[in-house]
Amino acid sequence: MPILSLNKNFKIILLFVILLLIFYRSPYILLNGRFLAEEGSFWFRNSYLYGPISGITQIFWGSGYFNLWANIGSVFASFVPLNYAPLVTVYFAFLVKLYLFVFIVFSKSEFIITNLDKTLISLIVLLSPCMVAEVWLNTLTSQVYFAILIILIYFQKYIPNNFFYKFSPVIIFVSGLSSILPNTLLPFFIYKYFKSKLKYDLYNLFLLSLTSIIQSYIFIFAKISNLELVGQNERFIISLDKFINFIYNVIVKSFLGRDLTHIIYNKFLISFNLKVLAFLIILVFFTYLVKKIKKVKNDKILITLLLLFLINSIVALLGSKMEQVGGRHALIPGVILIFIVYRFFQKFNGINKIISASLITISLLSGAYEFKYNNLYPKLLNCYECPHWKEEVYKWSQDNTYSLKIWNYPKKTMSLSY
Repeated sequence: MPILSLNKNFKIILLFVILLLIFYRSPYILLNGRFLAEEGSFWFRNSYLYGPISGITQIFWGSGYFNLWANIGSVFASFVPLNYAPLVTVYFAFLVKLYLFVFIVFSKSEFIITNLDKTLISLIVLLSPCMVAEVWLNTLTSQVYFAILIILIYFQKYIPNNFFYKFSPVIIFVSGLSSILPNTLLPFFIYKYFKSKLKYDLYNLFLLSLTSIIQSYIFIFAKISNLELVGQNERFIISLDKFINFIYNVIVKSFLGRDLTHIIYNKFLISFNLKVLAFLIILVFFTYLVKKIKKVKNDKILITLLLLFLINSIVALLGSKMEQVGGRHALIPGVILIFIVYRFFQKFNGINKIISASLITISLLSGAYEFKYNNLYPKLLNCYECPHWKEEVYKWSQDNTYSLKIWNYPKKTMSLSY
């Protein structure tokens, strides 16, 4: 009993510390709310002007997929007084993060077992350099947290009466209708069902299949109808420069962070040709992976993570804009890569454990350094000459043709006139 009590207290304390870190990163946003870009100018505007039916079914065709969570958040935001509307979407985004961390800390998993696992996986999801400012506390990019949730749901233990086990189908359905990313796990859920033959796994497979069909239809329709954004938003470009950018953003920056990577390159590697350097990084990376995989080739969790990394890397390369694979596009393959290194930490001893632990430590320290102030876009985390929403609402109430300023200012505004 004392051990169980200590374990329970540890989990509660861990979750409390995570919540403190979340508040520390963006107290202004959590206390005042904000609309970020299309979250306000498209999603909330449509729900506010045209009502909840239009809001819950709307599709931003420029992105080529359905985003249910952004729709739900915008509809609920339209129900409250305008002064408080941005707080609703912020807390809808926060709710996904909260559930993800509660899931990590309290659920039963084949991957996340010990208190050390729960602590380090939580910190990886919260602090690692992959978790860039652009995905922070907005409903549009809650999709990346949903995608991480689906990955972790795949590894959960079979415990029929467990709350997380019962609620996971709901998460799978909402996630699959909120972006394309969770649907990349469909082949894994197919395998899981045919392996287990459990009715529960059949439900999950059915739901993910349904969301995959819906998202595929929307994506194909947007593509053949030329509805996707082009120009600076053009996707499906494959080039050597884009692959080099992928290596930088996913393989290198996930562990070293932006500033440390630049310091190392400028001080020691600037004379190297980037193509040669990228080739060497890939060579070392895959040589190490192949060598270690041979020793744990029967580890289903590691093999699954490796396959997920491969699939999501392809998605990132194809789906990212122009010749850049940064921001939220690099996030999922980057997090999976850190999970792979963490799996090495779990499975190996000696020098291999030390190498894995060192990489994870460097990643967390780099991410902690960039967590609030030292990142590329601090304006997405805190108020630096930001528009004050209540003042904007007051100006709009005096003149209904006024375009309200929203984040990312000064580029973005929102019109609430028909």
